[in-house]
Amino acid sequence: MNVILIGYRATGKSTVGALLSKKLKIPFMDTDHLIEAAAGMPIRDLIEAAGWEAFREREKEAVASLDENHPRVVATGGGAIHAAANRSRFKQAGVAVFLRASEPDIVERLQRDMQDGGSRPRFTSESLAAETAAVLKDRLPLYEAAADFTVDTQGKSIVQVADEIYQHLLEAGIVSKINILKKRLKKHL
Repeated sequence: MNVILIGYRATGKSTVGALLSKKLKIPFMDTDHLIEAAAGMPIRDLIEAAGWEAFREREKEAVASLDENHPRVVATGGGAIHAAANRSRFKQAGVAVFLRASEPDIVERLQRDMQDGGSRPRFTSESLAAETAAVLKDRLPLYEAAADFTVDTQGKSIVQVADEIYQHLLEAGIVSKINILKKRLKKHL
């Protein structure tokens, strides 16, 4: 049983995921890092060299590798939601949590990332605000349909978001399921 974080770029999936994995005492995995390791290069370079389609194929491979019997907190790329195979795998491999952030917050975070030399490649030549609005309009129904539950990150710290997810997982009995899997895994070591 994996806890799979979905949502647009810059919504905090990797940061919240790392914190949540500590609370749950299970490993953290970021599909973007898996792709970079397999490709031997940063995502930006992979996309420049081989294009978005090649990146999306590698992303499908990373998502397909999720093992429901080895619990993890998984941060997915914002566009992983587009592939039907990924959405199906999210349902099979665990519980999907949609981190929802407001458009202005996302744009602000992406602008900060770009100023800091961030590695997120752009989708279009439009302004960052126009690009974000267009892509979010396309993806929002997919995130909502794939999510087992949604956390609105507006005005919340990373700790508050992780705590809210943990509380939901606890109330839904998912923490118990994860703990049972952890015990089974320890017996087989």
